[in-house]
Amino acid sequence: MVLQRHRALSLCLPAFILLLAAGGTPLAAGGCSALYPELSTRLHEPPSDQELHPPPPENVRWLRVVRARIPERTRDGRAWDSGAGDLPDPYVRVFVNGAEIFRTAEQANTLEPTWPEGPSGNFQILPEDRLRVEVWEANPLIDKPIGVRDIGRPSDTHRAAGEIEVELDAGGSLTLAFQPAHAKFGLGLWYQLHSGSAFISRTMEGGPAERAGLRKDDEVLEIAGQPVRRMSVAAIRGALDAVPRAGLVLLVKHATGTTERIRVHEGPIYPLFDRFAAE
Repeated sequence: MVLQRHRALSLCLPAFILLLAAGGTPLAAGGCSALYPELSTRLHEPPSDQELHPPPPENVRWLRVVRARIPERTRDGRAWDSGAGDLPDPYVRVFVNGAEIFRTAEQANTLEPTWPEGPSGNFQILPEDRLRVEVWEANPLIDKPIGVRDIGRPSDTHRAAGEIEVELDAGGSLTLAFQPAHAKFGLGLWYQLHSGSAFISRTMEGGPAERAGLRKDDEVLEIAGQPVRRMSVAAIRGALDAVPRAGLVLLVKHATGTTERIRVHEGPIYPLFDRFAAE
């Protein structure tokens, strides 16, 4: 039995290593059968001439701290002292309903930070959600607050303007981008390659793959008329990452045992920051 197990692992590991080299992420390591990395189809910027359908969801907004104006003195009236420089090293924390959703890096020695490196991304903001921003000074001993503001529920004016400008409680101000969700273009599809076969591991909720009828655990038998069992890992990845405008036809076998030809098109996807990180 031990020899059989070692033999199975020796057969499985080369394929596993090949998939890792192709950019996959292992889902589990509980035996040979579980060593199937999850691969994703690509996401890219929408074509400039492409109408976004569906449009950005109403309850998803793209957020980024655009800039702040820091008061010339600390909250208790002292001159700034940030160690090597004479000015603070500010950073911002952004909250929804009391929970921090992201923070910027510190920007050194400035009263007018802009945090050009972000972060930024799409966040679900419901009409009843309450926003709060806090500006802090990074300090080698202990970080200190510079100014805060409870924004509360974003207004229709904020949504129309695409940004929120607030005065901080101890002086200074902050501008927060509050734009409609930014789109990426793609299929919204993840898959695993087993020996001579491909299986859908998940689809993005509301994405093009799901709307076309693809479901978790569907087996992909053919891609554009080519049997998957005869395709290399690189060929499969290349086909799924280069979807023509006319769409890509997949022959799939559903979990029920029925087979179906499905044409999938790339379309707009609005990935959330907490699930897919920053743009």
